[in-house]
Amino acid sequence: MSIHEPGSVPSLARLGLIVGSILIGVVLLFHVRYSSNTISLAPKSSTAAVAQVNHPAKLQSQATSSPRFATAIAPHQALADSGAPSNSTTDLRVAEKLMVPAPPQTDRALQGIDPRRLRASFQRGMAAMQSDDSDATSEEGAGLVSVAAVLVYWPARVTIVREYPRSSVIRSAVSSAEAVRYSLDPLFVPGQQSESNRIFLVLLASYFSGRHELPAYATDLLASLSDDQRLQTEERLKPLLGLLARVPGACTALSHAVVKARTVTGPECSPGLQLQVENFIRLTAPIGLEARSRRQALQLLESSNRS
Repeated sequence: MSIHEPGSVPSLARLGLIVGSILIGVVLLFHVRYSSNTISLAPKSSTAAVAQVNHPAKLQSQATSSPRFATAIAPHQALADSGAPSNSTTDLRVAEKLMVPAPPQTDRALQGIDPRRLRASFQRGMAAMQSDDSDATSEEGAGLVSVAAVLVYWPARVTIVREYPRSSVIRSAVSSAEAVRYSLDPLFVPGQQSESNRIFLVLLASYFSGRHELPAYATDLLASLSDDQRLQTEERLKPLLGLLARVPGACTALSHAVVKARTVTGPECSPGLQLQVENFIRLTAPIGLEARSRRQALQLLESSNRS
């Protein structure tokens, strides 16, 4: 039959309209589903997080309510970790971007570790901690995450600072001094993501406040400040005290640790405290916790690779 017979054109037109409608419907359905999935992956707003910090009692309760380890790496960080094949130059560049710069006085022999090795240690540790195996497996995993954190792999440090208040497994592998040191990274690491991570410094200080351990926290804080020249400038100390001001008693504990006096006059987080901290750091020799931790972590990294 010829395509020009009467009635054939209208029939083809109707068929075209039906097929076109079906295609448009499928496209719209895919778009709606994709949009909903994207929204579900979006992180919580920073406004909500800041609002929680303004209520220390509620913050302390939430920070310690989960006994099990929870994943602390955001979706985009997990994607960055997957990267390209491990032997590619692209993969090396991706891993390097997730390294925190070492303190300027760090011995060269304690630097230069391939970041892909640290990423592997972190991923193995995370997998062990999230498995349903024994507590010993979880603790071994926490040790691998700790090694990556000491050797300045940023996702490992974020994980530790976030989970330290509510994970006994993390606390079994990471000292309080190390957790405090990692919480200071956002004061000198640039970027919007780093800025948003400053909230975890407040959460960590709130954890020690809830346990009535602010004096020990202040001692660890001063040790970290003495160990890293980048944290000793006015532009770093001022925002630090601003964050500590959100935790009642934190600046008082810091002042007691600096002046060694029972009574401290003036506002809790005053500019005078900043001057006292600056003078204390200038007159106090570094304890060397950074170098000591790095040496131990390098030994553990080598032994874990041989096993």
